[in-house]
Amino acid sequence: MTRLIYDREKGDFVPVEEYRRPMLAVMQVMPDITPFVSPVDGSLISSRAQLREHERVHQVRQCGDDWAGGGRAPEWFRKGQGAERG
Repeated sequence: MTRLIYDREKGDFVPVEEYRRPMLAVMQVMPDITPFVSPVDGSLISSRAQLREHERVHQVRQCGDDWAGGGRAPEWFRKGQGAERG
């Protein structure tokens, strides 16, 4: 039995093998970063371009392991924050 999927453009069901998803013309824009003071040299970083240049000059990279969410950090994050270190 052939599997069918509804094709909105054709307004009918077509075999899955023949179906092609329509290309959506949607722009996705990522907002700029919120300004912050660099812990490396104390300079104010207020754009992605400045951040890239700052990382290049100081030969550093972000590791992305900080918790910026609201409320308590999840257990997987708290686990490595020094409570068990001794």
